[in-house]
Amino acid sequence: MAAPRPPRVVPGEASESDSEPELLVGTAGEAPGAGLKVPGEASETEEEEEEEEEQRPKTPPVLAEEPAAVWGGGPSLLQQRLREGTGRLRGAVGSALRQSYGSAARSLGGLGGALGRAQVTAAAAAHCLRLARRDLRAVADTIDIVTACHLLPDIRGQL
Repeated sequence: MAAPRPPRVVPGEASESDSEPELLVGTAGEAPGAGLKVPGEASETEEEEEEEEEQRPKTPPVLAEEPAAVWGGGPSLLQQRLREGTGRLRGAVGSALRQSYGSAARSLGGLGGALGRAQVTAAAAAHCLRLARRDLRAVADTIDIVTACHLLPDIRGQL
């Protein structure tokens, strides 16, 4: 069996814990990574942070709606597929909404017609009831006149 190798640490990478010894990979005699700044590495002192801020150019960030505008060239395949999918989705949603609103409008139109017919029928029934009530009052008045009149012969006794 081969002897186990000591773990290798990549320059610029921190150890997993404080108790883990850091192994440095480099040439003999020189401290590897001495004075070397690794991009993306956190600065260790405030002075380093201030130096980095002074060295950075003071340009505003570029804002673009699409990466293609920054990189130049046409839209990527992913962007084309996303546009196509978005178009299909919009079409499907629009079609579903038109269909549902259309069927709701048709059913409301049918209900409106039925309600109109029911109102006409109710108005006709109410008119017929008013006429029947008027006729019944006229008959009741006639009966009251006949029973109250003493000029007519008494027909009760003859039956």
